Amino acid sequence: MKKHDRPANSSARACNKPASTSFNMGFILFISLSSALGGLLFGYDLLVISGAKQFYELHFNLDSPVLQGWAVSSCIVGCIIGALGVGKAADRYGRVKLLMVSALLFFISAIGSGYAPSFHQFIAYRLLGGIGMGMASTLSPMYIAEISPARYRGRFVSLNQLTIVIGILLAQLINYQISEYHPVPQRIQEECALAADLQIKTAAQSNTEDNHYSQDLFTESQRQAILNEEILTDLPVEIVNTAELRSALRSSDPIPVSSIDLVALRKYTNQELKQTWNGTTGWRLMFAAEAIPAGLFFLLMFFVPPSPRWLTKQSRDDEAYGVLERIGGSAYATQTLKEIEATLDKEHKQLKASAVFQRPMSKILLVGIFIAVFQQWCGINVIFNYAPDIFRDAGFTVSGIMFSLVIIGLTNMAFTFVGMATIDRLGRKPLMLIGSAGLLISHLAIGWCYYSGNTGWYVVAFALLAVAVFAATLGPVAWVLISEIFPNAIRGVAMSIAVLSLWVANFILSFTFPILRDSLGPAGTFWTYAGICLVGILYIRSHIPETKGKSLEQIETELVS
Repeated sequence: MKKHDRPANSSARACNKPASTSFNMGFILFISLSSALGGLLFGYDLLVISGAKQFYELHFNLDSPVLQGWAVSSCIVGCIIGALGVGKAADRYGRVKLLMVSALLFFISAIGSGYAPSFHQFIAYRLLGGIGMGMASTLSPMYIAEISPARYRGRFVSLNQLTIVIGILLAQLINYQISEYHPVPQRIQEECALAADLQIKTAAQSNTEDNHYSQDLFTESQRQAILNEEILTDLPVEIVNTAELRSALRSSDPIPVSSIDLVALRKYTNQELKQTWNGTTGWRLMFAAEAIPAGLFFLLMFFVPPSPRWLTKQSRDDEAYGVLERIGGSAYATQTLKEIEATLDKEHKQLKASAVFQRPMSKILLVGIFIAVFQQWCGINVIFNYAPDIFRDAGFTVSGIMFSLVIIGLTNMAFTFVGMATIDRLGRKPLMLIGSAGLLISHLAIGWCYYSGNTGWYVVAFALLAVAVFAATLGPVAWVLISEIFPNAIRGVAMSIAVLSLWVANFILSFTFPILRDSLGPAGTFWTYAGICLVGILYIRSHIPETKGKSLEQIETELVS
């Protein structure tokens, strides 16, 4: 291997780098943010579906919980495919080239999902975008970890999580703005919310002996809207017998079941929503808007240098030295390159992909897989992906749902800054424990809200608490840990496996939520996630290492030994 002519003071070890090293923070920030645009597209693509969901389900007539789950989770299957082979490909072709490929996939998926005339084509384009997500979610944090100085690595890798939440917020803002461009008429919004609310209540409120509902079937505001003829006017009599219904409401008598066909009402209001501008055009624009940041991501990658650690693996030491020198000067470049070479020497140079399944690498891999899977099964993505269903069940209108999604996105972004500010000060492990405990409490509370019937703003408040806790802890910490615990020689393959596990877990979570909700009810579902958080706390306490302030090579030495 050709050695670069480096300064003589290069004998210092990485963990003893002089604190006076002056880093080119502007350059590091530029290349980190450019590669982290993959995270922004990941966040946008993952969450755009939550705002479009209530419209495309009507457009494609998705009545089955299985089809609804498949529509949400299909892109996750693409993520699994993308993550499956990207690690080995990244070790061969480099991180930057494959990030460019992922940008192209995002672009094609955005245009295609917005155009798709059939459900099958919609799924195909979502799968394609998912492949881009799987690639970017592996490569962006990997690249940032490999170019970041040790004492700043937590904050720089957290930029990937920040861009993910910015992408989430961007999707929610665009969804809201598009939905309000030609807003759904207020009457249709209120009737849709009423139909959804009544369908949830009927199992508890119906009386099969005398075929009557109690007056508690309607809230006071719903009762007044019906009596004032603001809603449920001019509906076919076989759906709502308005005269009979209003008479019962005025007299406070039990409401005859014959006065309102709740199943037919839900179908009727859904059909009205389907015919609105949002039901025909708006949801398509929500997907297509992603093409703009995808194009920007592709262009910026032309200005991002290859990873110095990848260059060293390719025996391109001079180029690696040049990148490191631009990051931190000649002394930093010499020291860091020596450490990289040391970890790649001897048996590490000969490691094959299969080495990740052999001790001691397999033990490290299992830790990475747990971190990735737990970040998904802690339940937060249910709140993100199925927020429209959660808020609709809580009685929100279409506009109220879209606005609530924006509030969730703003909370997510604000508390991500909290995580970035504390991750290199408090450490990775304490934040993981705090996040797990906070989500445990939030899920218990949300479950209790549904169980006791105290929904509405109570559910929103605890959902916001869950988002805030996750954004400040598990969100950024998980990506930082899985980008830094794997040894240099197998980082590409090992990270690919960990992220693959993350997406498999995400698919299972997204696909099963509608089924769990139907079988266990909302309360039982959230209590299930609370139980998973408890298991996470126990595992984190005993198995997760602390990596704060250590170079990648120092972490490798400690974990392998």
